[in-house]
Amino acid sequence: MSIKEFEYLDVAIAKLEDKYDDLEELSVVIQDNFFEILKENSIEFLNISARVKSPESLKEKILRNKYYKRYPDGNKLIYNLSDLIGVRIECRFADDERNIYRFFKKYFNKNSDGNYYYNENDDNFYLKLEGKQPQKQKNGFTIYRIDGKYVFNGNDIPFELQIKSLVNMFWGEIEHEIIYKNSNYIIENNFLKDIMGSIKNNLSMIDKQLVTVFNHFETKKKTDSDSRKKHLENIVSKIIYDLFANKMKNSIGMTVDFKKSCETIIRYAFVSEDYESEDKYTEVLIKALTRLSEITNESIDFNSDIMFERKIKFEDEFTKRLGEYFQSVINNEFSWNLFFRILFTLEPLNNAGDFEKFLEFLRVNFIESKYISKQKEVLKEKFKERYIEIENAITLQTVESLIDVDKIDIVYDYNIYDINDEVEDIYRQISNNISSIDQWEKESVRILDKLDAEIKDIFA
Repeated sequence: MSIKEFEYLDVAIAKLEDKYDDLEELSVVIQDNFFEILKENSIEFLNISARVKSPESLKEKILRNKYYKRYPDGNKLIYNLSDLIGVRIECRFADDERNIYRFFKKYFNKNSDGNYYYNENDDNFYLKLEGKQPQKQKNGFTIYRIDGKYVFNGNDIPFELQIKSLVNMFWGEIEHEIIYKNSNYIIENNFLKDIMGSIKNNLSMIDKQLVTVFNHFETKKKTDSDSRKKHLENIVSKIIYDLFANKMKNSIGMTVDFKKSCETIIRYAFVSEDYESEDKYTEVLIKALTRLSEITNESIDFNSDIMFERKIKFEDEFTKRLGEYFQSVINNEFSWNLFFRILFTLEPLNNAGDFEKFLEFLRVNFIESKYISKQKEVLKEKFKERYIEIENAITLQTVESLIDVDKIDIVYDYNIYDINDEVEDIYRQISNNISSIDQWEKESVRILDKLDAEIKDIFA
């Protein structure tokens, strides 16, 4: 071949073929590592597969991506291919993809160079866990695609990890066969995009339906007590929604969807206390139903300001900043006004007391957990009295990020859980990677910026 790019291609292919057996061996090692990590930590998945990029596939990729210009030395090209080795973890549902990724963020908790993370049990095995996941593809859909590397015979061997549910695997095969393997010119491009988009949306709907069916049967397998409690909470949530929707219609002539607000309020009412006995739980339930019965005969004005009987007492800087934010929006934005109107109507204290109690509930659920408490003990031991500087910085960054989001979504039950998980992750990273206050002062901006980005990504 006289074309320089083809000569380059021959060199790169020869290098791949020379290293192919070693790469095949390594792909098995990586596959086995992921298998053991997930199994040992009881993370659910269906299968793990791995493959080494074939010479034919590499040829196509070199020509398509102009690697000749980007990586002049053909002998080194394979070490710059993020998907030289491809690993795929297969799981049941889209939610499982997310759970596996979140687990890896906890497991690979030691930072090596700002981007790659490893576990203390294996410093040859790295995942790149900076950046937003799942990644948005050119087709507009998302995928969990994570770069990794494995130190093998003195070389950093790159690999690409994909986490895919059954539905997304099926979709990927369809798209790959129709789009990427079709070298013919497709005239009906927009029509094809519409059809493919429709297929993907239908598959996503099927995934949600399958999750619903699976969760139904999983619930049946749980204890009668837990199942009954959840069922009762759902019933009460429905009663609250119907009651306030009817009163809203009578008051302002329309209704809006506030089901998620009801779910948060129910969790606050039933989960903010640790009910040790069925009798205590039943007592709270009866009180809630009694209060709802009373509200039936009450008139509620949904187009009026919410007032506090006295000045709010804030316990700390977190509740002060979040509380002041709530006060700034409570009589300006209908979603916030509606949320607190329902909360205050249901709760037994006056508005000020209910407000203070709810702020404390949010503080605990946003920035406290058993794991965080353990990490704080580690930090106290390591940094003595100065550990409080780290705790205060994390607390203030969390509340400032929540305020910046500026949506009622921040108090939705599932988002509270996600935010707490991000706070846990930051404590974990600090505990594992920061060894002195001087190091913290140097890296605090980066760490807090990461926490800010992770929290805001939840609402992106």
